[in-house]
Amino acid sequence: MQIQEQNIMQPTPHTNNLEQTLDPLGDTISSLELVRVSGSDVDIVNAARVSYGKIVNTITERDEKLLQFLMDHGHTSPFEHNQLSFRVKCPLYVSKQWMRHRMNSYNEISYRYVQAPVEFYIPVKWRAQDKNNKQTSVGGFDNDAAKEQYKQVIELAFKTYEQLLEAGVCREQARGVLPTCTYTQFIFTCNLHSLMHFLKLRLHEGAQYEIRMFALGMLKLALPHFPVSLKAWQKSQMPESANQYDLIKFGTE
Repeated sequence: MQIQEQNIMQPTPHTNNLEQTLDPLGDTISSLELVRVSGSDVDIVNAARVSYGKIVNTITERDEKLLQFLMDHGHTSPFEHNQLSFRVKCPLYVSKQWMRHRMNSYNEISYRYVQAPVEFYIPVKWRAQDKNNKQTSVGGFDNDAAKEQYKQVIELAFKTYEQLLEAGVCREQARGVLPTCTYTQFIFTCNLHSLMHFLKLRLHEGAQYEIRMFALGMLKLALPHFPVSLKAWQKSQMPESANQYDLIKFGTE
């Protein structure tokens, strides 16, 4: 299934890139923000050139070639001298896939501490199970009866959740009835090397559509801060299925 960039992926108009908010799933509930960035392409070049006692203040064509060489030959440690923090709001089943990427830092909302809001994800289109790949889906189709049944089960689960709380059941037990399409939110912090590994896996056509949309959003938000490194990554590591995007244009749209 080919990634389709939706209008919803356009950031809200702010002068500060760190205040942009995306709605990756296009339902007005999902959200993705880049809340903090430390480092730049210059820092990556300086991390690489420290072996020779060199320091630069701006990126030159020679530095661009260096970054491409590092990427092509798997010299990844210079890409770790930086940090990006994202605030993510996504369905629980997306967060479970996300947190399989263990070499990062996470802090998530706890439904032990707070009552879960009545927010859940309803797909715009249903997808069929891929007959050749057990872990992927294909196509897109409408089925109003299936959508109504889906919504009824969710509404019953939330009604039961609220009734359990009203009956005095504690939050940590009552949350057991919440469906995995319930929204959660967390802070995700990584370095650029880790982010590029995430993107390589989660922009692949075999990844689930929903997490691919979040991966695409992170790429869009990170690109203005590391344009040279991410362009080098595109040439060397970016999944073929995602190469439909011109990163230079994509980062400025």
